[in-house]
Amino acid sequence: MKKHIIILLIATIPLAGKAQIDFGSFLEAGTADAEKLLEGYLEPAFLGFGYGINSGWYNTAKPHKLLGFDITPTVSFAFVPSSAEFFTIDDSEFTNLEVIGSIDANGNTGPRITSSPTLFGPNLPNEELPFLRYTSDNGTPGDPSDDTQVSISAPTGLGLDEEIGFSAVPSGMVQVGIGLMKNTELKLRIIPKIESTNDQGQTDFSFEMFGVGFMHDLKQWVPGFKQLPIDVSGFIGWNRMKTTIALDPDFGQSATFSTSSFTLQGLVSKQLAILTLFGGVGIANTTTKFDLLGEYETEGGTFVDPINFSFASTGPRINLGFRLKLLILTLHADYAIQKYSTLTTGIGISIR
Repeated sequence: MKKHIIILLIATIPLAGKAQIDFGSFLEAGTADAEKLLEGYLEPAFLGFGYGINSGWYNTAKPHKLLGFDITPTVSFAFVPSSAEFFTIDDSEFTNLEVIGSIDANGNTGPRITSSPTLFGPNLPNEELPFLRYTSDNGTPGDPSDDTQVSISAPTGLGLDEEIGFSAVPSGMVQVGIGLMKNTELKLRIIPKIESTNDQGQTDFSFEMFGVGFMHDLKQWVPGFKQLPIDVSGFIGWNRMKTTIALDPDFGQSATFSTSSFTLQGLVSKQLAILTLFGGVGIANTTTKFDLLGEYETEGGTFVDPINFSFASTGPRINLGFRLKLLILTLHADYAIQKYSTLTTGIGISIR
């Protein structure tokens, strides 16, 4: 088993390359404790990515004319709130895990620490991290004589705040918009399944994505609204992304990360020559699932498909932005105020 692996999807969040976790050691405490610890550590990464791919759907409230189209790559940064940079490790919520005094570089025991960085928290030295002890029952329940104890420091964060001045989860995509009848625009995000293989011909990475959205002009249905000097539309969009990373194909070990997002918004925009100002208000939802699959052997026994948890978040979304259109070239940026506020920028080709 590959004990030390990159936690976050190599292809989607390359900044996670510095943060590694020993799944084998965590599983020594049992699946329930390992799941709970991983949930606290990974939550901001998964939620941030979900909010990121839920952005960049539009840069105007005016749908394309019939058969008009655009191709627009975007990059988003979902900012991790300060409240999500740490999580608390409470012994009472675990079965086989306990927090003991911190350990410094010389092996000396220090004060007991229960506040631990999430993946997108600060990068702390070992002496500032909770020191964890896991107990595996290898024999008769209740007989501690044959128990195995594993002690390690809690995982630290990426420390992006210190390195680049902010902590954010990046994401990116390419979108196509096509004008339909009745001032309606179809938006598509399609990436067919992409796979890579190792030297033995086994699949070690796969990625796929599908998203669909509709923008519809609302002014045409309200008497008198056609005279307004602004564009007003409704928008609904949904997308889903799934990535699988092989850990050890010989044991069927893999990590799967899938996220789906949904947004429903009312849009308004105003064109001023080459500049368009736009905004939207509505709701956003993101749901993310993480699975650790395969067979894993530890001192305490063998675990099959040991980790399975998900995160979901729903809340209001308000965004404001601008677009510059130079002939068929568009440049745009917007900022969305939501649970994980998100900055999105893009460049595209737009006709009609």
